[in-house]
Amino acid sequence: MVAVAGPRPLLLERDAELARLGALLGQAYAGSGSVVTITGPAGIGKTELLAAVHRIARERGFRALRARGRELEADMAFSVVRQLLEQPVLSASPSERRRLLSGPARAGAGALGLAAGDSPASEFAAMHGLYWLSVNLADRKPLLLTVDDLQWVDRPSLSWLGYLGPRTAESPMLVVLTVRAGDSRGQAKPAAAVTDDPSVYRMGLSALSPGSVAALVRTELGSAASAEFCAACWELAGGNPLYVRELLAAARNEGLSGAAGSVPALRALASSAVGALTLTRLARLGPEAVSLARALAVLGSQTEVAVAADLASLDPAAAELVADELAAAQILAPARPLDFFHPLIGEAVYADLGLGARRLAHRRAAGILDRAGAADRVAAHLLASGPADDAWVVDRLSAAAETAWERGAAGVAASYLRRALAEPATLAERPALLRRLGIAEWATGEPAAIGHLEEALTEARDNTAIAAAAGPLANAYIIADQADVAVAVLQRAIARIRPTDPRLAWRLDGAAALAGLMDDRTAPAALRTVDRLQASLGESADPPARVLVAIAHAAMRRACPPEEAAQLVERALAREPYPPRPNASAAIVVTLLGLEAFETLQQLCDDMLRVRRRSAVQELIGVASFLAWALYRRGELADAEAQARWAVEHATGIWAIDALAHLVETLVERDALDDAATELQRMVPPLGSHTVVVAGYLVARGRLRMAQGRSVEALQDFLASGGRCERLGIVDGLYDWRTEAAVAYTVLGQAPEARRLARTAVEVARGFGRPRALGLALRAAGLAEGGQRGLGLLSEAVAVLEQSQAPVELARALTDYGAAVRRAGQRTRARGQLERGLDLAHHWGAHRIASQARAELIAAGAKPRRDAITGRDALTASELRVARLAAAGKTNREIAQALFITTKTASTHLSHAYRKLDVTRRSQLAEALVSKTPARGGQAAPIS
Repeated sequence: MVAVAGPRPLLLERDAELARLGALLGQAYAGSGSVVTITGPAGIGKTELLAAVHRIARERGFRALRARGRELEADMAFSVVRQLLEQPVLSASPSERRRLLSGPARAGAGALGLAAGDSPASEFAAMHGLYWLSVNLADRKPLLLTVDDLQWVDRPSLSWLGYLGPRTAESPMLVVLTVRAGDSRGQAKPAAAVTDDPSVYRMGLSALSPGSVAALVRTELGSAASAEFCAACWELAGGNPLYVRELLAAARNEGLSGAAGSVPALRALASSAVGALTLTRLARLGPEAVSLARALAVLGSQTEVAVAADLASLDPAAAELVADELAAAQILAPARPLDFFHPLIGEAVYADLGLGARRLAHRRAAGILDRAGAADRVAAHLLASGPADDAWVVDRLSAAAETAWERGAAGVAASYLRRALAEPATLAERPALLRRLGIAEWATGEPAAIGHLEEALTEARDNTAIAAAAGPLANAYIIADQADVAVAVLQRAIARIRPTDPRLAWRLDGAAALAGLMDDRTAPAALRTVDRLQASLGESADPPARVLVAIAHAAMRRACPPEEAAQLVERALAREPYPPRPNASAAIVVTLLGLEAFETLQQLCDDMLRVRRRSAVQELIGVASFLAWALYRRGELADAEAQARWAVEHATGIWAIDALAHLVETLVERDALDDAATELQRMVPPLGSHTVVVAGYLVARGRLRMAQGRSVEALQDFLASGGRCERLGIVDGLYDWRTEAAVAYTVLGQAPEARRLARTAVEVARGFGRPRALGLALRAAGLAEGGQRGLGLLSEAVAVLEQSQAPVELARALTDYGAAVRRAGQRTRARGQLERGLDLAHHWGAHRIASQARAELIAAGAKPRRDAITGRDALTASELRVARLAAAGKTNREIAQALFITTKTASTHLSHAYRKLDVTRRSQLAEALVSKTPARGGQAAPIS
């Protein structure tokens, strides 16, 4: 272990901080990283402390990367991440670059423009990819990442730092950040999301003591400097190293020797602020020095001399010499590209420029950088320039917004588009810019999004632009739980388009019908629209995919025979870009779910999951929620829970309601009632909403209440869901409210109502012809009827569910049938049914049914097995998912990337699975995970 280097002049009294950072480097080297924030006022020595940490890290074998937040670049996309990670990627050999960009890291490189064709489609995908890029960098050598001036870091880079922070604990990397205390002009709130994390180590740098300031004074002015002069310097500078340096530079310019008699003159100098002292020294160097310094203040740090010379109207060769003079005066750093000796000096020079001069200089700088090929910085300067009705500005900002959007920086794209519109853009350009702005704002949750999308639709003139604006605006209203407004938006667009483009209007008719089916106020009219669309199918051999989906979805809701609806979905999937976009896929997924077309559904979901893992995470939240629903119905409870939790963590609007419902119903089935109740309390009951997903929420809450023994309240929920379903045109099968309500009535002793509902459910399900729906209805009818007739219905329910892909429902029916047989006095026959029900329930993790089956077996005189503490049944949801992926040949890294966890977490879950399954090798996992129960009851391959 290399000893901590002794403090250099500007690191006086920083021994404790260096020792602490050295210890954290040691922990990172051992694989346990962390994040440190260093706070203090400007000039206190934060940057010098970072430099010392870099020296120590390199001596210990770290890869040390540094970046600095810059005020000019605060509105750019991933500026700081690029400073950290771009050079290691560009300088890597071809084989090393392939390793660095493997897996999700390629999308991270795409966010930096380093991997053509692999740009992320959302900020989350960019964060995830950049995290894995940093992990890949740390694989060969432990990693030190430092970021100076966090208050100026661009928001996408701040988001990445926030994503990276908690994950460093399982990685060989140390992240050290500095924050200027008391600066309210920077990214205060976004930066707080990084610095306020409880796992972050915090250091505050204090002012130097009088003795250390005296040492600095005597280093600069000579050992003869008097004690009185040194004491005055400490008092006037407040122990701040930068202020001491500036004061001493001014003293040298005035010829002060450091004698006691020069203290009054020193005090006169100190009456000026640091910025004023700097400007005075700068003015003495001449007009060329002032011009070059001002050019650099506008252009920002790390500027090449030739570029700064162009803006300063200087000859490049002369500018090189002027830069040397500025470095000698400690105004610029002695380095190339150009930078100020301290950011505070650059800020003082920039503040000395008038507002108009700044705006003009930024516009000139944009043109110079554009010619120099620095396109990523052009937009930043245009943001700081004033509107001038310049078409070139609109063009450059529009292109920069497109690049930012492709790289997962929607907020940056929005800022560029707002500025382009203010230039102002022409009337012809405005609709597309407004539409792109609204979409970008919607992606970042900005409240102005819908207003801009409305403007885009209002100002659109051609049919293509009208349709392009209407789609995202309607989708925004749907997600915001205003489907009725979405329908009005689409109908307004249809009325404008139909006279000149009937086919495009026809496609929007399908979209309007689907939007209308989302809301119980608009569903009746939407169903009439669907009837009209269905009648028009014969008019064309090539109807739009949206029309086909709307007709199929309505047919499924009405419980019509499923063959025609299934064919329509297949035709739609053949027409849509495959896999379909999320706003088009939701209705398809739900239709396939209701039709119990699980094979087609699995293939579709697998394909969409591959897209999600590659890029567009945020776009597929709704699909993830529906996938959790499908997994629940197929009995894949562990996977259903994991998908639903992921969706709940990321969802907003109506998807949050939907995801919560599927998580709650899955937890109830797994007998985690307290957990389900806790999750339910996360949200104020959305009973004032008219969206279709509330029907599912009510059924999920009712199932929890039934499991808690609150049957009256559960019945109220089921009936309330039924009322919504009737208004929505949902006959049954999608939410199963009739069967649930019939069981609740039975539990409450209200047999007539129970039988009435159950018989209706059976009648509907027989007409629909899907085995799961019919099996559930027959089970409810068997419980409601009781006696010999009830036994017959329960037996039929078991037989029907044997043909379904609903193993948990089969386990439930077997358990209820076995219990009824036991009550009829046939204990031996009952045990066979109950044992099968228990085995199925154990296999699929349906612990609540397993508990019921076990209790009935004991009542039937059997001695059923206890809950497993080893074996497949003992695995948690997370352990089972990891074990499945490992059994499929995935490495721990690939598992972590697929499930959005760290490699160490994947390894921990796998170790627990090995122990519970009593295996020692991956090759043994597949057999250990195979069910020991009969391969009946709809056992299906998992979606991993």
